[in-house]
Amino acid sequence: MNAIGRLLDPQLVESLGLLSIGARQVVEGTATGLHRSPIKGASVEFRQHRVYTPGDEPRRIDWRLLARSDRVFVKEYDEETNLRAVVALDASGSMNYGRPQTKFDFATRLTAALCYLMLQQSESAGLSVARAGEDAWLPPSGIASQLTRIIDRLETTTAAEPTTLDSELLRVADRTDRRGLVIVISDFFLPVPRIAKSLARLRHDRHEIVLMRLLHPDERTFPFRNWARFKGLEGEAAQLVETAAVRRTYLKNFEQHEMQLRQAARAVGADLLTHTIDRPLIEAVTTIVRRRVG
Repeated sequence: MNAIGRLLDPQLVESLGLLSIGARQVVEGTATGLHRSPIKGASVEFRQHRVYTPGDEPRRIDWRLLARSDRVFVKEYDEETNLRAVVALDASGSMNYGRPQTKFDFATRLTAALCYLMLQQSESAGLSVARAGEDAWLPPSGIASQLTRIIDRLETTTAAEPTTLDSELLRVADRTDRRGLVIVISDFFLPVPRIAKSLARLRHDRHEIVLMRLLHPDERTFPFRNWARFKGLEGEAAQLVETAAVRRTYLKNFEQHEMQLRQAARAVGADLLTHTIDRPLIEAVTTIVRRRVG
């Protein structure tokens, strides 16, 4: 099975065909459609031909191609993209939790599904991977090869080291010169003030923000009993603990962190969604899509 098949199985692709994703706000780079560009006189660059559908403007028909092929096609340009989106993927060590499927395994499949969905709808999709020591950045594009480039990057990325999600989101803001949609996929296991600063920068640049928080069921319920040895996933030393003694403290800290994260998201108008990885992937995609069009 090739890389695309591993991350996008046929059943998932079939389900994605029933969904549509969009942006609530006006986004730059749109000349026609639901999200008209606020930029006047912006230059456009030809991207591809598309089969004519009723409602397309006659001026966009490629008359020369029609004369040669007797088929009606319209021209699409980069500036006509309804949505420019970047998926920011957390590849820190804590995302490696879970067996047989880790949170990062789930996150890479979710990233592939979202990018596939957007590109199938002639939108632009980009990828930013937050991993220490790496600069994994693919700017938003709607070209035919973009999905393959994204899949290749996902296939060669592993989760390790402490999180750099907050600094990576600042780099996304620096590199994205047009406002659009930023989808952040992470467990958000870092101090909330760090992530709040990055979110404030994205919001200042008028991006729409969706935070998809992926959790393993263990992290919600702390089901461990008796003594257990916990191994740090981001460089921390292993610790042998009596789980009954620390369970209450853990759940209290978890609840407090969740409350602070919700407050930070609310402050910038971001959508905070939570999904546990024991539930189907298509549910996570559908949750994002419904929130976008709701």
